[in-house]
Amino acid sequence: MPFLFAATQYRVENCIEITGFAGKVRILTVPDEIEGLPVRSIGRNAFTARRDLEEISLPPTVRKLSRFAFHNCGSLKKMRLYDGVEDYSDGAVRQCGALEEIELIMRGDSYALMKEMLEGNDHAVSFRLRLPSEEILLSFPDYALIASENTMARTIQFAYEGGGYAYRQCVRKKEIRYREYDRLFPFMEHDDPSFAAVIATDRLMFPHDLNDAARERYTSFLRAHAKEAMDRFIVRGQIERVRLVTEMGLADADAISKSLVTASNKKETAICAVLMESGRQAARKPQTLSLELEDW
Repeated sequence: MPFLFAATQYRVENCIEITGFAGKVRILTVPDEIEGLPVRSIGRNAFTARRDLEEISLPPTVRKLSRFAFHNCGSLKKMRLYDGVEDYSDGAVRQCGALEEIELIMRGDSYALMKEMLEGNDHAVSFRLRLPSEEILLSFPDYALIASENTMARTIQFAYEGGGYAYRQCVRKKEIRYREYDRLFPFMEHDDPSFAAVIATDRLMFPHDLNDAARERYTSFLRAHAKEAMDRFIVRGQIERVRLVTEMGLADADAISKSLVTASNKKETAICAVLMESGRQAARKPQTLSLELEDW
């Protein structure tokens, strides 16, 4: 087995800690047991600075992610784990700048792990929550902590730049405050329209606790920025978001046609098929004529 590991104890239980992986691997799937013992932890610096990792899947047996377990994995795009991780060390996925989506399988009612992972990362990231009865997709923009010197007071003052910090405050240990999350959108419309399209699409796709006012605001924004939104999704190969925009009829024929060129240039054949079908459906729709009095 190419996994490097060590026998250890976690809360007096004999178990396995993963300490690394021998050789290159693009998609890492950690087993739930090794040599008859459950895999309970990922060790300190186990996968630090690996450039080959693109996806990571952890089993439900894992309870601990040690400090810098996946630190600075520059190619890591997706991560899948369970909410049973109860010992999460700061820095476990820090400086993973390419990390776009974390899939969190929820077996309980605590969002503590999600909150800790968000607090430890200032870059943009999406959380796909797999609940027993539904799926939720929430995206969080990036932010920066800016320090400036107040020479008169001889102090250093700190301020958050970007909407990411405020969005992260909507996640608490026992709940996600969806209404607060939605109320932040007017700020994102002006601060970062490109990422605002991500937020709007995700909330419309999985509208958990979404009221009519927020739904209308998200819909209106995407209708006004359909071409820009689809181009962003196409470049990242996000067919799910492209399909949402087209199926809701938020993109007109011109936007679809131009986005089809972008998808073709990027060789995103599956997205091209979605756009072509959407274009055909738009063409089959009866045209509504608007006549003025002088037309009669």
